[in-house]
Amino acid sequence: MREELKNHKIKYTKQRDELLSLLKESNQPLTINQIFESLKSTLDLSTIYRTLDLFVEKGLVSKLLVSEPSQTVYEFKHHGHKHHLICTECGLFQIIEGCPLHNYEERVEESTGFIIARHQLELYGICPACQLLTANT
Repeated sequence: MREELKNHKIKYTKQRDELLSLLKESNQPLTINQIFESLKSTLDLSTIYRTLDLFVEKGLVSKLLVSEPSQTVYEFKHHGHKHHLICTECGLFQIIEGCPLHNYEERVEESTGFIIARHQLELYGICPACQLLTANT
């Protein structure tokens, strides 16, 4: 983690290392509450917020505003961007492989004259496990 922080011009601290490690090792985006529950023995809530803001500002972490359920989640920014399937029942995040919007973005730029800087795509539904639970009730 020390190299990741250095590469993004962020001073190394043990707390930053712990927070970044948690995000990097997670297989899905995490809410503030999930982060706090994992790190509350070593980091207080205000430190978590400040550190996440720094990580987002420096491009190390992505901040996603999810509408269902209404929450903000954070994830380590691996190379490239990601899109997600989100279960409205249990909150599961599943990564969608590849970007289905790349060609569409190019066509929109050509037809409108806009230069598109970024986009965000989340698809909401009910995951197979929750579908099974619903079918059995």
